[in-house]
Amino acid sequence: MAMSSLPRDDVSLVRAAEQGDVEAFTEIVRQHERRLRIVLVRVLDDARDVDEAVQDTFVLAWRNLDRYRGDAALFTWLYRIGVNEALGRRRKKRLTTTDLATSEAESAREVRRDVQPEASAEAADLREHVAAALRLLPPDYREAVVLRDLAGLSNDEVAAALDLSVPAAKSRIHRGRLQLRELLEPHSAH
Repeated sequence: MAMSSLPRDDVSLVRAAEQGDVEAFTEIVRQHERRLRIVLVRVLDDARDVDEAVQDTFVLAWRNLDRYRGDAALFTWLYRIGVNEALGRRRKKRLTTTDLATSEAESAREVRRDVQPEASAEAADLREHVAAALRLLPPDYREAVVLRDLAGLSNDEVAAALDLSVPAAKSRIHRGRLQLRELLEPHSAH
């Protein structure tokens, strides 16, 4: 079966993958892996756990393609699976953690090699401070803020991903942002 060079929408990719089209599923992974990783790196503290959670998310998605109804964005469905994976890992591994800011700084260096050293150092410092502040948020608020502000999901998508009503999702986002602002204010005074 020859793949068309035209982009395929998520529903047609899922339906093709359900029929055994591995290339279609590969395209799903290609389109959504980076954004999923962005969310999970802020939910989990260990880069290895993030890698495993991303991989397990796509394995579970492959096994459960028939459960995707197409009434929500595929992105939202994958994030819900990913967040559940991440939360399960976090519950299992509460005692040992790796510095999240370190893995963020490493990925930032890979992506932004053209930035001047001074600006890069300031940006890395700010990222480390924000990552530390995010870790201090209660998990419910952290997930909502990460999904909305870092992963770019809409309020409706955050609600679907966290299995909440839209007003409850908005409330968590708002409260999380307020707490994050309070945690970051001392840093901005410097």
